[in-house]
Amino acid sequence: MAKKLEQLKVRLRRERDDSYPIVIGSGIFPALARELKRQPLGSGYAIISDATVARLHGPRLLSALRAHKLKARLLTFPAGEKSKNPKVWLALIGRMLEAGLGRDAAVIALGGGVTGDLAGFAAASYLRGVPFIQVPTSLLAMVDASIGGKVGLDLAQGKNLVGAFWQPKAVYVDLDCLKTLPPLHLQNGLAEVVKSAMIADAELYELLDNHTDIVEAPDPRILLQMIKRSLRVKATVVEKDELETLGLRKILNYGHTIGHALEALSNYRLLHGFAIALGMQAAARIAMDMGFLHMGDYDRQNLLLCTLGFPLQMPARLSARLKTREGKAQFFAYLFKDKKVKAGRVEMVLLRGIGRVKKFEDNWTVPVSAEMIEAGLQQIS
Repeated sequence: MAKKLEQLKVRLRRERDDSYPIVIGSGIFPALARELKRQPLGSGYAIISDATVARLHGPRLLSALRAHKLKARLLTFPAGEKSKNPKVWLALIGRMLEAGLGRDAAVIALGGGVTGDLAGFAAASYLRGVPFIQVPTSLLAMVDASIGGKVGLDLAQGKNLVGAFWQPKAVYVDLDCLKTLPPLHLQNGLAEVVKSAMIADAELYELLDNHTDIVEAPDPRILLQMIKRSLRVKATVVEKDELETLGLRKILNYGHTIGHALEALSNYRLLHGFAIALGMQAAARIAMDMGFLHMGDYDRQNLLLCTLGFPLQMPARLSARLKTREGKAQFFAYLFKDKKVKAGRVEMVLLRGIGRVKKFEDNWTVPVSAEMIEAGLQQIS
């Protein structure tokens, strides 16, 4: 006879407000320091930044903090996507320990998307979690990576396969940082602005369409409008579905399923924004082939990407690799590591119009066959 089992219950109820401000302006490092003096996040601060950004902006931020007698230490790592890995993360954790930072410390992520993900994950995991602030310095990070609380690392098998949801306590967007951004990286960030327009903001599409010279002739007023509209799109989605429990947050990954796989296949030589631009073109082709997207909107998206300077085809070396048996197998291996794969099927975010995502039954993603994906790849090969 089976013995009677006993059961105890651990009762946990969590009701907390994780809201945080996004402060936008020019020359705002002193304002950040004043706020931390008024409402400290910790007894000391680890400013984590890549070597390039640290050289450009690190001294100004350190000076602002020290002017208010705040203890801060600048920790750097090599610039580039390849640094978003467990080895660099572990090295940063070790340097934080060596600096004597305790559980009453906080992290300031100063840099682009790689820095935000890496520093955010360091904050989430250091001594079981310390608070952090995002200070994005690239357009890509300003409009996308700095808000939403997704932090993490890449593995050899693909992007963002290790991570956590760890919301920042504040985001400080200093438009002056864009003045030091090379045109290529300004363009790189525009891909995420286009993504925001395509999934949820037709007016942002029109703004982009009316200012396709924004890379060659950056207008701070127009850039501010683009940044604010993109932030509003992401913030609205995150507020409704912070942890992706409802599926709505997946729409922020439009173009990313194929884009991330191409990025990994290129060994991260293909910049994130350019990979996502290609992924959006492939996704739009799939949506059109599946009967969701009208050809007119398909053409409008691709024309906008083209006039913003994004290639309509992947680099020749990447295209050649994808046409080999080994390259195609590797691409699909990366693709099937995507977090939207369910029961062995790839699911993608697809459009039904400019500013509108196709909802499939109760989901915001649509199952897509390998044949459909290959047809999408032919569009950009």
